[in-house]
Amino acid sequence: MTNQTIEATKVFVSIDNAAQWIVFEEEMQAGFQYQLASIENLHDYLTASGEYFTYNIETAEGVAKWHEEQFPEESPFDYICEYRVII
Repeated sequence: MTNQTIEATKVFVSIDNAAQWIVFEEEMQAGFQYQLASIENLHDYLTASGEYFTYNIETAEGVAKWHEEQFPEESPFDYICEYRVII
């Protein structure tokens, strides 16, 4: 059995300043309190900005990745777009 290393970027959300949605680890020097973002935070960020992260993200639930899936025409769903925990 081999151990696979998955690189992920930590993403944080500000506890003190709701207007500061997402910051990366190196930007945490602004004096605000931060917590690791949740998948719900990432979906809120997507709704507000229209942007999503295309690389692996370390969240409060684990490492997540953006997922898109289209379904056949006869399916009750057209497509799914969401962050999913991969480890």
